[in-house]
Amino acid sequence: MFLNKFRQVLIIILIIKFCVKCTAGVYKTAPHIIIFMADDLGWNDVGFHGSNQIPTPNIDALGYNGIILNKHYVLPSSTPSRIAFFTGLYPIRMGMQGEDIKGGEPRGLPLDIKILPERLRSLGYTTKLIGKWHIGYHTAQHTPLHRGFDSFLGFYNSHVSYYGYRYSYENMTGYDLHRGDDPAYGISDKYATNLFTQEAIRIIEHHEISRPLYLQLSHLAVHAPLENPQDYYKDREFKHIRDPNRRKYARMVVELDESVGSVVHALGEKGMLSDSLILFITDNGAPSVGRLSNWGSNYPLRGTKNTLYEGGVRGVAVLWSPKLQKSARVSNQLIHITDWLPTLYSVAGGDLKDLGEIDGIDQWNALSMETGKERESLLLNIDYGKKIEGAIYKRFKLLRGPAEHSLYDVYYGDPEKYDKSVELPPYTDTIVKSSVSDSITYYLGGPVTQPSTIVHLRQEATVNCQSNLSYQFKTSSTACNATQCLYDLENDPCETKNIANQYPRIVKELDEILEKYGRFSINQYRMPIDWRADPRRTNDTWEPWLVPSNSHSAPTITINFLYFIFPITTMLLANVL
Repeated sequence: MFLNKFRQVLIIILIIKFCVKCTAGVYKTAPHIIIFMADDLGWNDVGFHGSNQIPTPNIDALGYNGIILNKHYVLPSSTPSRIAFFTGLYPIRMGMQGEDIKGGEPRGLPLDIKILPERLRSLGYTTKLIGKWHIGYHTAQHTPLHRGFDSFLGFYNSHVSYYGYRYSYENMTGYDLHRGDDPAYGISDKYATNLFTQEAIRIIEHHEISRPLYLQLSHLAVHAPLENPQDYYKDREFKHIRDPNRRKYARMVVELDESVGSVVHALGEKGMLSDSLILFITDNGAPSVGRLSNWGSNYPLRGTKNTLYEGGVRGVAVLWSPKLQKSARVSNQLIHITDWLPTLYSVAGGDLKDLGEIDGIDQWNALSMETGKERESLLLNIDYGKKIEGAIYKRFKLLRGPAEHSLYDVYYGDPEKYDKSVELPPYTDTIVKSSVSDSITYYLGGPVTQPSTIVHLRQEATVNCQSNLSYQFKTSSTACNATQCLYDLENDPCETKNIANQYPRIVKELDEILEKYGRFSINQYRMPIDWRADPRRTNDTWEPWLVPSNSHSAPTITINFLYFIFPITTMLLANVL
């Protein structure tokens, strides 16, 4: 009897020891994952793409010591891009590929779709979100703490003011800053970029490093409105920028860059940097013109946010981690924003079979070691509302849509508009002296990428096009006066010449890609504004305002039906209630 009990105790001890070992192994190998998602940052607004207009030494240093992702594709606007990132699915599969969610619009990412923080939390991760949400909040179940995040400090809508944290849409306006499920009323005097950076540093300082951390810092920057820190004193850095609005924007970008440097430094101080993976991306290109223009520049790429031209969907992106086996390079392989869910899940130790059928693919081996099969094609979007669609196959890109052009389809941000006679600090010096470079040297023992290599990588990451690009289409050679346009992105990255007639076979293959995805797409919908969401009804604050049924999908379907069929009745009822 004694021997039996002894065996039982021994077995229990061995099991506990085995489990502890397994858990320790997971935490030891799973990296801390830090995501910086900028908002509306332009291709021409970072230094590593060849621009001298705005200094971004910390973002650049991440790229030069990691990988510059020169063909990273996103969706043309915020809500679809964020949904693609969180789900690994093209938004067409959920009817979410069209316009961004507006304040008071009762729709969001379907509740039955599991998203990235939920996936990582199942692997033992602590999950934190700071900043922008913008994938739906009409019910409490659609908000961050109910979608896999352990904590949240940020805003629900597309943007807020940088100091008052207020959002306005049509005749509704209110406070939109929340901590967890509750309004963060006690905060009102901190510049949003700095507020979110300080929260990220606080999280890092208090994190238990034995557990892997997933920290997503989805900045408001550099979305409009143009607001600078009140104590900003760096005007001398932007004398070469003549346009005062562009100068304001430059200050906002610099604050974003300093956020990156501060967070990397905090990771080093905490002893987490050696086990970290850091991804910096933008959700879409800059809106150079229009109602919510931020004076960002996608030059020399064509188009802006809300278009399928390169300026709208080819986004700034860099990846850094000591786990990368081949770094200090420029990657020209196709990467889509849907790829991050399987890539990060795989790096975290997850089994890709858990993810089911998704559109994203695991890019880790291709990125880290330049091995394995690379992505050959991707869907840009199928937008029924705007009647535009596009896809890429190898070096070719096909766009289909109306033959006429809009204000957003041309070229903006020509560097010749800026005063190049103003003397600027040597570019490589700013990179080597950046906070990111200092942190890599001090906390990891270096080395950092040397100036000669930086110069080479910068040249490789710079897109060069014909010199006569203009702000408006002046010749038929720059316009696509057809409903179907094919571009050779390798030889014509600025999309100046339609070559559909020369390559009918390629056009056919891309047509087949679009038709294949068209069969799986769900008709997109935009809900009429529900006036019951008016912040005046909830203490001048944007809050969830609907109670869902027990079904995950029923609330959306029911609301969709009612608001389309009875919009006038709904508005009358809202006024009565």
